Amino acid sequence: MSEKFLLMSPGPTEVDPRVIRAMLRPAIHHYDSQFIDVYDETEELLRKVFQTNNDIIMFPGSGRSGIESSVLTFIDPGEKVLAITTGTFGNWFIEILRIHGANLNILSYPQGKHFDCEKIKHILEEDKSISSIVIVHNETSTGAIYSEEVKQIGRIAKDYDKLFLVDAISSMGGANIPVDEWNIDICITSSQKALGGLLGLSIVSVSEKAWQKAIKRPFLRSFSYDLIKWKKTWIKKERGGLLLKGRRSFPVLPPTHLIYALNEATKIILEEGLENRFKRHEEVAKEMRNAIKNLGLEIYPEESVASPTVTAFKVPNGLTGKQIRQKLKDEHNIIVAGGMDELSEKIIRIGHMGYTANINFIKRTAIALENVLYKLNYKKV
Repeated sequence: MSEKFLLMSPGPTEVDPRVIRAMLRPAIHHYDSQFIDVYDETEELLRKVFQTNNDIIMFPGSGRSGIESSVLTFIDPGEKVLAITTGTFGNWFIEILRIHGANLNILSYPQGKHFDCEKIKHILEEDKSISSIVIVHNETSTGAIYSEEVKQIGRIAKDYDKLFLVDAISSMGGANIPVDEWNIDICITSSQKALGGLLGLSIVSVSEKAWQKAIKRPFLRSFSYDLIKWKKTWIKKERGGLLLKGRRSFPVLPPTHLIYALNEATKIILEEGLENRFKRHEEVAKEMRNAIKNLGLEIYPEESVASPTVTAFKVPNGLTGKQIRQKLKDEHNIIVAGGMDELSEKIIRIGHMGYTANINFIKRTAIALENVLYKLNYKKV
C-alpha cells in the first residue's frame, strides 16, 4: 500500500510489496545476459497469463501506446475497419484509428448493457472490404465487461477471415481472456492494472496471421513503434523471427526495472493460479457491489455485465462526484475515480484489480464511503 493514499482507482493501482522488492537491484545494461533471461522469462510467463502461443511484445508506454502501435502496424491507411464502441475507451480506440487514416464503420451500442452480435455478421456480409474488427473488452468508463461478446466476435472474425484487435488494458490478469481460444489476433494491455505491475509498459500479443499481413509492407510507419521491427530484430528464429541484423536487437530499449516488476507480478498471478485469480476478482467485485447497494446506491451498468475489476455507481441526487471523491481522499486517504465524458460527475468508479482485489480494501472503502455520504447528509431511500 502507498505511504499515504490507498489507490482504489481503475489504474494505476496498489502493487504487491513483492513487486516493489523485485526492483531493488542495481542498474543493469539492457543487453546483459542476466536481464535478457529475465525478459525472455517474462514473455513466457505472460503467454501463460494471456493463454496464448502468440508472440508477446513489451515496450515502453501505456495501454494507449500499445493500441496506437497496433493500429499503425496492422491496419493500413484507408483500410475498412469495423469499430465497436460501448463507452469512452471504445471512442478513444476509434480516435486512434481515425488519426492513422482508417476507413471506419462505427457500431455504437448502449453503455453498460449486453449487445447482440448478429448485427456484426450482417455488416460483414454487406461489406466484404472490411478487414479488421476492434473492441474494448472491459469498458472501464462504465464498469462493464463484454466477455461473451468478445468470444462471439472472435468466432465471427475467424469465420469471415478478419483481423481481430482487442483492448484488454483493464481486464488482462483480472478476468479470463483465453486469447487463442477466442481467436484474438492482437490483444493489448498494460502493466499497471490487473496484471499488478507498475505504470510504463505496453504489452501486445500478436498472432502469426497478423504478422503475415504486416510483413508484406516494404517500409516502416514508425521508427520506434512499428511492431514489425520486433519480428525483424528481436523475436527468436525458432519462433519465426527474422533477425535481420544477425542478432537479437531491441527496437526500443526496455525499462529494465519495470520488466523486473512485471516478471514478479506475473509469477504472483501464476502462483495463485488463473482460475483462482479470476474467481477472487469476481468475488471481490460482488462484495463491492453489495456494499454499494446496501447504502441505497445504484450500480451503473446492468449487473449482468458488471466488471470484476472496476465497479461504477451513480452519484445520488443532490451530490456531486467531486464532493464524494474529495472527501474520500481528504478524510480517508482513499483515491477513486469519477465518470468520463457524458458520465462526468454522474458516476463514481472504484477499481479492485490485482493487489486491490482484496476484501480488506473493499471493506475499508465501503466504510469510508458510508461515512462520507453521512457527512454529506445523504439519506438512503
